[in-house]
Amino acid sequence: MEHQCGHDKFKEEYKYESIPSDSVEQSSDIRNLQFKQARNMVITYNMDYFKPLATSPLKDKLIGITNSCEKALNLATQYFSRLIKIFPKKEADMRFKYSNKKCGLVPIPDIDRSQGKNSDLHLYISYTVEPGKNTLAYAGWCQFIDRLGPTHGTVNFNLGLLAAKNLQDPIVFEDLMEIVIHEMTHVLGFSDNDVPRWVNSKGQPHTVPIVKFVTRGVERLFLRTPHVLAFAKKYYGCEKLLGMPLENQGGSGSAGSHWEQTAIADEYMNASSSHTQAHFSGFTTNLLRDTGFYAEVNFSMEEAMTYGQGKGCEFITGKCDQNIREFCTPVQDDGLCDYYHYGSSSCSIGEYNDSDCNTSKIYANTKCWDTNSDFNTKQNQSVYGVKFGINSKCFNGTLLNKNYIQNNKLKGNCYQYQCNRNLQQLIIEVGDQKIICTQNLAQIKVSEFSGYIQCPENINEFCGFKKYCPNYCSANGYCLKGQCYCANGFYGQDCSNYKGL
Repeated sequence: MEHQCGHDKFKEEYKYESIPSDSVEQSSDIRNLQFKQARNMVITYNMDYFKPLATSPLKDKLIGITNSCEKALNLATQYFSRLIKIFPKKEADMRFKYSNKKCGLVPIPDIDRSQGKNSDLHLYISYTVEPGKNTLAYAGWCQFIDRLGPTHGTVNFNLGLLAAKNLQDPIVFEDLMEIVIHEMTHVLGFSDNDVPRWVNSKGQPHTVPIVKFVTRGVERLFLRTPHVLAFAKKYYGCEKLLGMPLENQGGSGSAGSHWEQTAIADEYMNASSSHTQAHFSGFTTNLLRDTGFYAEVNFSMEEAMTYGQGKGCEFITGKCDQNIREFCTPVQDDGLCDYYHYGSSSCSIGEYNDSDCNTSKIYANTKCWDTNSDFNTKQNQSVYGVKFGINSKCFNGTLLNKNYIQNNKLKGNCYQYQCNRNLQQLIIEVGDQKIICTQNLAQIKVSEFSGYIQCPENINEFCGFKKYCPNYCSANGYCLKGQCYCANGFYGQDCSNYKGL
């Protein structure tokens, strides 16, 4: 789904200040005895704001949207519970202390001021109806205790946009869940306003966590907290790297609160949602470590990326090299596969790219995983031998049924594929035939077709690209490294079975 992050909307409309930790009253509840034992993060939420929708004339449709929003929230809380371990906060810390009557749009219940939630973060969920906006959701914190991190926050859904989406479609629901995880990551600390509040292992603010530096003629911010800096240096192969560049475009909510699109594309914390699959990478997990608010961030959940990996300092600070796959040449490269081979694409500057840094964006009807694509027809299957589905990727070539006149135009098409166990060999299905790739960029002929199909530039790398889960977890779970993790009550390889709660 098309989505522009609305974190700026929250920051501009709501001005909240953090609470000094020494001003929070002490409590003798049982959680004080548990401080030295970290637990999986517990996130609770309140959806009372949605209750009036039950009497709306459009209640049947609105209840369906509400249920999808809550399911996405529930799965996101499960995701972060698996990702983060935290030392439980005191009961007093989890009381709402601010004099503000609302968190975002939601009135604070009186009981939340006198009795703290038995959780590590409590969210107030709201909605707006803004069909003319391109923001599906936004989020931020509304209570933050210095050195401990956020205690209360809000997530707002734009029902005006969501009403036009088929949230029962597992592909669409997966996009919604990715957006919720993105927005909740802002609440957890990924915001330019919060970086000065991050603390080191001694509980003190980081020394110069952000520096300014001019690259490609633009002054930008580089995040240089210890874990992020070490990871970025190793990832790009650049020991001189000042830090990880933050987004410098898109207004106050995008600039400084997201990873720079030109440096790392298709990451969960880019300013605009991925048109393919977002990766929750080591950049973001290390950022969460550097906040100092969390006892442990699960390394095993980091999703491997290759975009810009090993390309050196020049990739970050120099000109964009259109001879490497991360970048492209407009018109000349239109129709070729995108970087991760999700589909054929157009080459353009993009909203958040640096100038002269053109990247590929897949066409709406050539997403290889989408069997509903209007390019997935019997005619195209006959003419090009294509096949769409979760086990398909884009391959460049000039293949054309011999009954048609060949124009030798190199372009990307979707084919089912399979990698062997050591990721060194690739089997591609063209129609009812199978061809084997063992050599990078090899051009392979296929009987009954003129032209050739081209093997990937790096077969080993290609075979390690992120894969889709079976049936996209049936809109009942989240996908992590090819495996579905089901919502409560659902089970099975694709979370399609229901056993009840």
